[in-house]
Amino acid sequence: MTATLFDRPPDPGDDDAPQSGNNGASAGDQSSNHRTRLPLGPPARHNAPAGTSHVAADRIAGHAKDLRARVLAYIIAQGPHGATDDEGETALAIKPQTYTPRRGELVGLGMVRDSERRRPTASGRPAAVWVATTASAGAAEGGAR
Repeated sequence: MTATLFDRPPDPGDDDAPQSGNNGASAGDQSSNHRTRLPLGPPARHNAPAGTSHVAADRIAGHAKDLRARVLAYIIAQGPHGATDDEGETALAIKPQTYTPRRGELVGLGMVRDSERRRPTASGRPAAVWVATTASAGAAEGGAR
């Protein structure tokens, strides 16, 4: 019988994040069955076949600003109730792989924050409820005058 990742009890010292470029294997040990947990790999875009991620990024570049504005306007409109990504994707008819990065950019810009509340998605899983920051809501109101 072949050994698996789960044949050994967890090793508390084996909980480090992987080193860049080696997919979680420690130097000198290239076997995968020494790990007790699946190694964290780099984000999927780095594992994508050549010519896919960069093409996608180039194609969204011209639309990202407008999409970001739509996502922000939707979250602002939800007020203190906020919105999960699932709710926003459905309401705006935007795919998750487009919506989530735009909302993430808004978080990075300080315009949206995690309310620290959770609501179930359509599949029943808990999801972060995102709300507009005071600064973004005020900027939107000031722009409407």
